[in-house]
Amino acid sequence: RAADGLIGLAAFDEESEDNSKAANVRKALRLTAKAPTIVTAHHRLRTGLEPVAPNLELNHAGNFLYMLFNEIPDEETVALMDVDFILHAEHGVNASSFAARVSASTNSTLHAAVSGAVGALKGPAHGGAAEEVMKMSMEIGNPENAEEYARNKLDNRERIMGFGHRVYKAEDPRARHLRERSQALGEKRGDPRWFQILTHLSEDVMAPYRERGIYVNVDFYAGSIYHLLGIESDLFIPIFALGRVPGWSAQCIEQYENNILLRPRLHYIGEMDREYVPLEQR
Repeated sequence: RAADGLIGLAAFDEESEDNSKAANVRKALRLTAKAPTIVTAHHRLRTGLEPVAPNLELNHAGNFLYMLFNEIPDEETVALMDVDFILHAEHGVNASSFAARVSASTNSTLHAAVSGAVGALKGPAHGGAAEEVMKMSMEIGNPENAEEYARNKLDNRERIMGFGHRVYKAEDPRARHLRERSQALGEKRGDPRWFQILTHLSEDVMAPYRERGIYVNVDFYAGSIYHLLGIESDLFIPIFALGRVPGWSAQCIEQYENNILLRPRLHYIGEMDREYVPLEQR
């Protein structure tokens, strides 16, 4: 739904077809500001609640929480959400950023390119890990169950979600900032078990795999934070998208500045010199 909402904004943006840098910077700011309104309004409408208008006294992260829950969040929670958005804002040419750049390279509009990035982010191999980590934690239930759960997964050659990264062969530097905040939030809310489960997995069960370059990534602790804040699990990917809109926009603006059509080639490895069979003989 986020992609539908973002592309829909183009119909109300007088500069939607203007790909100049100045116009795209202005559109990027508008997209960043309006995306939380779309996500929170959709969530409230689907749950039978009235949408909440933005509060001009709150910052970006504070407004997201306010529009989601219709309550003014405390400063500590706003700061936590702000850190989360910052950590997710930009991370090189990942799958969704590459999708945005490919769209931009065709001279498509910023709205269209960012919507394409949302489509790539929706895939569980890219944006869905935080939700899967929280699902895994719930299946484990208690810290004492973590080791047996993980061993069964590994023995069946299944993945332990939240570990490993395509680029990092050491700990994802973003994870450490969420680790301490997940712990603090769990203690504040009187529910430390999620952090305890994650700690047992990372420090005990999965520690031997560090020799292979497998460490926790940014998604490992993010899900526990969202859950403790009372956010529904199917909003975890949209939250990732809200944080990444500025990064996608920056990638596109850079692409427009020195543009060339991104057109990777494929190397055919199939059978050669195949005999043509007429249609009526197939």
